[in-house]
Amino acid sequence: MSGRPAARRRLTALVGILLFVMVAPWLAPRSPELQEDPAGARYLPPLTRAHALRIDAFHLRIVTHLRETSDGWEFERAGRTGSLPAAALLGTPETRFYLLGTDGLGRDLLSRVLTGARHSLGIAALSVILAILLGAGAGSAAGLLGGVWDTLIMRGVDVVMSIPRLLVYLVCAALFPPSSLLLVLVLGATTWTGLARIVRAEMMSIRGSDLALGARAVGSRPLRVVLLHLLPQMGPVLATTASLRFADTLLLESALSLLGLGPPAVSLGAIMGSGRDVLADAWWVVVWPGVVISATVGTLRATAAGLFRLADPPSLS
Repeated sequence: MSGRPAARRRLTALVGILLFVMVAPWLAPRSPELQEDPAGARYLPPLTRAHALRIDAFHLRIVTHLRETSDGWEFERAGRTGSLPAAALLGTPETRFYLLGTDGLGRDLLSRVLTGARHSLGIAALSVILAILLGAGAGSAAGLLGGVWDTLIMRGVDVVMSIPRLLVYLVCAALFPPSSLLLVLVLGATTWTGLARIVRAEMMSIRGSDLALGARAVGSRPLRVVLLHLLPQMGPVLATTASLRFADTLLLESALSLLGLGPPAVSLGAIMGSGRDVLADAWWVVVWPGVVISATVGTLRATAAGLFRLADPPSLS
C-alpha cells in the first residue's frame, strides 16, 4: 500500500508541472522577444537588479549599479561606467529585475524559459496524443482481427519501427518548411509502434474475457466493445506508456531545437542552443532550460514507474 501514496504524489507533481506550464506565458514578466537594450542588457547574470533609463520615446538604456549624484546619475553599462544629467532623462529610472538573467540579446531569460517550456511540452503532448491514437487503433485492430490482418498490421509496424525518427524529420524538413505542425506529425507518426505492440498483446489476452464476451452477447458492436470495455481495462498500461513516450519525445524535440532543426519558435532546446557558444561565461542561458527539461523528464519517468507498480503490483506470496 505504500506505493499508492508515492505514485499519487508523483502524479500530483506531474499535474502541477503541466498546469504551471499552461499558464506560464501569463506569468512571464515581459515578452520573450523583447529587446530593450541589447548592448547594455546582454548576458546579465541571475538575480541582477538593473534600471532602465529612458532617453527619449525610442531609446532606452539598461544599466546596473545606478547612483544618483548632484549632477544626475552614474551607472555601469556593458562593463563600463557612465553618467547622464538628470535633464537628459524622461521621467525617473525604472526598476528591472532579472531572476534568471538575460541572453545575448538582452532578453529576459525567465520569460523565455516559461514560454519555451509551454511550447516544448505542448509539442511533446500533442505528439504523444497522436501516437496513442495511432498505436491504440493499430494494436486493437491487430489483436481483435487476428489472422492475415494481424500479420499485415504488425509487419507495417516493424517497417515503421525500423526507420529512425531523426532521419524522417530531416527528410521532411528538407522537403517542407519547418513548423510546429510538421514536428508534431513526425514525432507522433514515428512513436506509436511500441504502443501498438503493447496494445495488441493486451487485447489478445482480454478479448476472450467474460467482460468482452458479455458485451458481445448483448449485441455490442466490436468498436463499442473496444472503446467502452477493453481499452479502459488497459488504462494504467496506456498511462505508463504515455508518460515514458512523453519524456522521450520531449528530449528529442529539445535535441532537434538545440541543433537548430526545430521550428522558428521559442523552445527550451532553442534557448540552450543560443548559449552553447558562451557556456563558460554565461552558463545560465544553458542551465535553466536544462533544469526544466531534467525536472520534467525525471517527474514523468518517476510517475510512469509508480503507475507500472499500481498496474502490476508485486505478489504477496
